[in-house]
Amino acid sequence: MHMNKVPECKECEYVKMYNYRKRIYYCDNEDRTDDMGKLSVGDIPRVCPEWCPLREKINE
Repeated sequence: MHMNKVPECKECEYVKMYNYRKRIYYCDNEDRTDDMGKLSVGDIPRVCPEWCPLREKINE
């Protein structure tokens, strides 16, 4: 049985952060399907979101 590894945001080169009273993490990948690319507030999420372009490439 083949198991797909889901990429983690903390290891991704496209994760960016800006600090506007809180640490806000977002995805800076041009191929993302989510316009905002917001990942989380405070901490980097452990599992990437469904719209992550890297997740789509792994599942192909």
